[in-house]
Amino acid sequence: MRFTDHRGQPHHLTCSKGGQQGDGFETVRFAITIHPSIGRVFQSHPDCKVAANCDDIFVVAPLQEALALVAELKLILKQDLDLDLDVPKFNCYAPGNRLDDDQARALFKDALASRQSFSDLAAMDAGVSTKGLRVAGVPIGDDAWVTKFVAQKVEAVILDVGKINHVLTDGMIHYHMMHFCQNMRPSFLARNTPTTLNSDSLSSLDAVILESMCTKGIGGTHMDWTRVAILL
Repeated sequence: MRFTDHRGQPHHLTCSKGGQQGDGFETVRFAITIHPSIGRVFQSHPDCKVAANCDDIFVVAPLQEALALVAELKLILKQDLDLDLDVPKFNCYAPGNRLDDDQARALFKDALASRQSFSDLAAMDAGVSTKGLRVAGVPIGDDAWVTKFVAQKVEAVILDVGKINHVLTDGMIHYHMMHFCQNMRPSFLARNTPTTLNSDSLSSLDAVILESMCTKGIGGTHMDWTRVAILL
């Protein structure tokens, strides 16, 4: 693995398992490696609609069929690739108004207990919801759930911006933290979530990040050019 320090000096670290985080080609290689195993499981469950992007996997199906696919997939990925799917991170979304969250969890728990092959999924019931779920970082569900999801993410980023302002004095390091860390996830949410559901939260975050970057980068003298930009 390659690591470049703050002076631009590269370092090479021995890695026994996994690939370089953030390396585009490594993402492609991972996807190509895992695809045959995932595809083989998908083919054996024709009643399920499925899609996968690397290890972000979707299953749309009646509950029993979906659990059967997921249980087999967990087993096959371990056998083929020594890859462990993290069950507590799984989510199950039951859309519609037929059930509330407690009823959905009870139904889910009963389904898990119905087959021995589902025993490896026992820790999955914590992610059951009738309001929404996160898919590859994007919230999907009813408007209230999506709006709350985005607002909570924004609150967490604003809190982190305050911490960074407190400890960082180097303007360039501060800029990189804002641009590549704090602004990355909100930008992703903005591109993939309806504007009407996130505009208020994200506009408040934009103001916080802009204020932070201007204060650190140009000593708080940004108000003049801000007014000029508005006039233009």
